[in-house]
Parts: sequence; structure tokens; C-alpha cells
Amino acid sequence: MLWVILLLGASGMVGGYAAERAVIPKLQFRPGTPNEVVETCRQAAIAAARTHASEMGAQLIRVDATSAGEMRRTRSSLRAPVEVGIVYSRSSGREARQGVVECRVDRRGQAAIADLATAAR
Repeated sequence: MLWVILLLGASGMVGGYAAERAVIPKLQFRPGTPNEVVETCRQAAIAAARTHASEMGAQLIRVDATSAGEMRRTRSSLRAPVEVGIVYSRSSGREARQGVVECRVDRRGQAAIADLATAAR
């Protein structure tokens, strides 16, 4: 949690932040998933969001993530609920997408998440 707060605070020092403030998703932290797992899942979300942005002719602006509850262990992976907020820039303006996704982290530390296009709300 502290890491996410520090990241958001540091990004506030970057120019143009005030213009983006209106479209920054407000994520709700719910304890249960360690920060290291959240960051691994965030990196997977960034990769998926970049692909989605290129498919819809947009530019990826930011991706934030936080724990959305208790992580579960299975035989082959960890399953963690992670709330993800994404901001895209399109010719028509900025667009925010937000939702809780299930992130699966395998024994090698590789993360996979649900399709972010369906996680919009």
C-alpha cells in the first residue's frame, strides 16, 4: 500500500498531472494481496493495456493497481484479486477504465490477467 501511495505522490510532481487528475481512476484498497504480487500483476496489466491501446488507436497514459482482497493459493499458482485503473488518450479525449481482475501468478513469477477490455466500468 505504501508503495502505491509513494508512486501516486511521485507522479503528482510530473508536469501535466493536474490536467489528468479528472480522469484518474480512484482505486479502493482492500487488504489481502502483498505489494510484490500487485506490482507483478500491474506489469502484466501494462502489457495488456499497451496491446489494447494499439488496437483501438490510443495512447496509454497510466496504469495503477492495488490489492482488491485476499489472495488464494492453488496447486500451480497464486490467484489474486487486483483492482486496476487505466487511462488512455484518444483523439476524442482521455478515457479511464477500471475494474477488479483476477491475476494468476505461476511458480516462475509470470502473471496473467483477464482481458482488460472487459474490465471497464
